[in-house]
Amino acid sequence: MNLEFVELDFEWPPELSVFDLKNHILSKLTDYGEPLRWAITSLTTHSEKRIQVISVEVILIINQDNGKGINSELNSL
Repeated sequence: MNLEFVELDFEWPPELSVFDLKNHILSKLTDYGEPLRWAITSLTTHSEKRIQVISVEVILIINQDNGKGINSELNSL
């Protein structure tokens, strides 16, 4: 088991309310590992595209047995 510090960007879908944002972010983070701590560090609005991008810093618990983690996700791209 390892800990990894990662910075990720996610689109904030316009139909998603601020009250549902936490669950949305947590569901995205579990694709990379188990989030131990996380924080939204910035929000960027692209008005011409009507897109909002959330930047998140997260410490993930990575289980080495299943190969799940940010490094394996990035290597598969």
